[in-house]
Amino acid sequence: MKKTLILYFICISAVFGQMPDEKYLIEYKKAVQLFADSQYEAANTRLIPLTSKSYNNPVVPYSMYYYALSTKKLGQNYQSRVILRQLFERFPDWDKMEEAYLLYAEVNLSENYYEEGIKSLERIQDPQFKPAVTGLINTTIPPIKNVELLKDLYGKFPGQVVIAKTLVKRIQEKRVNTKADLELSDVLTNRFKLNAPSGNDSKEPKRGKGRNSDDNVIDFGVLLPFNIKEVGLGSNLKTNQYVYDLYAGMRLAAEELKAEGIDIKLFAFDVEKRKEDFVKLEKDPNFNKIDLFVGPLYPEPNNEAVEFAIRHKIFQVHPLSNNVSLLKDSKNIFLVQPSYTQQARRTLEFVKESNLNKNLSIYFGPSKKDSLFAFVYKTEAEKKGYKVLEIKKFVTFNSIKPGQAPGHVFFSGDNNLGVKFVQGLGQQKIKAKVICNSSAFNFEKVSPDILTRDINIIYPEFVDSEKKEVVDFNKKYLIKMGSVPSYFSYSGYDLVLYFARMLKDGKDIMSLNLDAKAYTEDFTLGGFDFRGNKNENEIVPIVKFEDGKFVEIFR
Repeated sequence: MKKTLILYFICISAVFGQMPDEKYLIEYKKAVQLFADSQYEAANTRLIPLTSKSYNNPVVPYSMYYYALSTKKLGQNYQSRVILRQLFERFPDWDKMEEAYLLYAEVNLSENYYEEGIKSLERIQDPQFKPAVTGLINTTIPPIKNVELLKDLYGKFPGQVVIAKTLVKRIQEKRVNTKADLELSDVLTNRFKLNAPSGNDSKEPKRGKGRNSDDNVIDFGVLLPFNIKEVGLGSNLKTNQYVYDLYAGMRLAAEELKAEGIDIKLFAFDVEKRKEDFVKLEKDPNFNKIDLFVGPLYPEPNNEAVEFAIRHKIFQVHPLSNNVSLLKDSKNIFLVQPSYTQQARRTLEFVKESNLNKNLSIYFGPSKKDSLFAFVYKTEAEKKGYKVLEIKKFVTFNSIKPGQAPGHVFFSGDNNLGVKFVQGLGQQKIKAKVICNSSAFNFEKVSPDILTRDINIIYPEFVDSEKKEVVDFNKKYLIKMGSVPSYFSYSGYDLVLYFARMLKDGKDIMSLNLDAKAYTEDFTLGGFDFRGNKNENEIVPIVKFEDGKFVEIFR
């Protein structure tokens, strides 16, 4: 067919030969009249030679466009696409180009060349074509049944709401879905507010006295690196599964809060590492009505989010970081994780209860955060009158100074280095209470023999598997998500439960709720304590391995 078409072009061109512009214009008008009379075959016969590369007058792009139209009318979409591509190449500045883009999109979408068609539609900028563009998308995308095709299209065109809406619908129609598809469905539903009323049913939300959104609805903006493009392309989510676990826990909490009469909506936004990821959200006039931000996790977008949150009196919660520099002297920013300073202070209170002598040795691993925690601990210990016998990087057993008599030893490490450290203490015959951070051990690999010594672990991420709230959560999570929860699932769940309850009476009352007491009941993790106008969580669980399990001995 392609060879026949090329030969046809050559033969017709040879018959007509090169004609002057006046004759060319006459032939063009005759062809257009034939097209207007619905004589598409005859119109094609006259238009083909007029599209030859030997012509370069201002009428040529019109000839090419009408040839594309007539071939489309004849159902010859391949010929129509070919001539339009030639038009784009030869006359990129043609003043009717957006009409050609629309036609090119039509012929591609009619034969299920979705990517090529949508690309062409996205090149159209003239507002007068918006109804046609919208109509074409709305008639060609919703009939697609293939979930993988829709995921691929969404990955390439993340701004197309109709693709997202159709993808969510197809996922929800399936009787069996993968966990990744269910998570993607939830993220897109919240990102595009697909459950929100539309048309004449939508109403402008009332402005509440205590917060900027509905009187009876709390809105959380979840600003996390969901990596939606990767998910849409079928990614296995290994790089950001923790984000989806965190969000899954949040969703379960939002569902349970309804039983308490607290109506909360989660709006997920894909905010990765660039500041532009947040800046683009500010263009939405409803974005400033959100009550609380969770995240962002990366510095550049977070800097933008902080300024926006302060300007619009939006609370901000950092779910994973314990970096106090994130607080930026704002009373409305909170750290769920206690800082190293807070962990050191609480640990020294635990040590005080043990009535040990005030001599102390400190060791740390090779990473920057290991040494940071160690020197923070040293500073806080000296404030309380402790004498630091030694502070040193731990490399081998010989790193530990023998013959010392410290009341306790503090170690900050990572990557299971705690095992070598404890063995080193034994080899040097140092008997003292040992306190380590939780990251010093890989609890899936470490031998119980190591942990049964006098090892006390600072463990903000501790999950008591026998706790009723944990047992109940595990069952609900397994039914809902089809998998077991991770620490991040518990963290997301607790975060939403806590801050929604603190906000339920309005923003003006939230500070009073925070200051009322330490909240340690009804949560899967240790709970929350922001009393005394604190902006970082002061709950610091310390655990010990007893009878084959970890037991919390201090918080």
